[in-house]
Amino acid sequence: MDGHEEELSTTAALLAEDDGADVDAVLHAHVNVLMAVSRRSRARRTSRRRQYHGSTAGRRGNKRRDSAAGVYNILRGYFRVGGLPPIYDERDSETRFRVARAVFRRVFLAFKDESFFQQRINDTGKLQAHPVQKGVAAFRFISLGEAADRAEEYVRLSRTVIAKSTKFMMEFIVRRWGPTYLRRPKQDKLNTNMERKKKRGMPGCMGSLDSCHWEWHQCPTRMAGAYQSRKGKKGIVVEAIIF
Repeated sequence: MDGHEEELSTTAALLAEDDGADVDAVLHAHVNVLMAVSRRSRARRTSRRRQYHGSTAGRRGNKRRDSAAGVYNILRGYFRVGGLPPIYDERDSETRFRVARAVFRRVFLAFKDESFFQQRINDTGKLQAHPVQKGVAAFRFISLGEAADRAEEYVRLSRTVIAKSTKFMMEFIVRRWGPTYLRRPKQDKLNTNMERKKKRGMPGCMGSLDSCHWEWHQCPTRMAGAYQSRKGKKGIVVEAIIF
């Protein structure tokens, strides 16, 4: 009996058990192995990732993006500039940023004085990006799920600045409003939620996490066709329920 047949025989024996405890143990062990492999892979990719060096001798010069034009485009499109009303109304603004204009304004007024978002003069004597450029770029990145350089020609910022703006803004939002909005549910709301899950056939379930994609680096060749994931990689979809 080769290794594959022995594996199938072991699996069949486990499935024949009445209580299913051994099957659960095998599944948990399988998921733990996948998670460990994924963590090691992320660690290797992080270590290989190129470090950001900024402006140094021998590097390609920055594009002349005309930052002022990006600020004007944003203010003219969604806010008021030169006494002219914005081109896009409240509905358009909410469609583009997935939040009302008042919410965007509230978040912008909160983070605009943060160190990274402040507009400064660089070593060449030129003004750096305006806070509204970084804010709009981050909101478009989050709300539309587009690539970091997709909005470059509109906000007139580099891919690196857009990615860093998104990272710093998300950290600021969690730090500023996390204690207010990320809190334990009230008992009556929790009871209502669990009653709804009970009617759907999952008694005792508080919430669910659906379709988590895990990359499987050591996928056997004979199983590669059945575990095709995103962009040609091998992966497995884990559906987990939180009790």
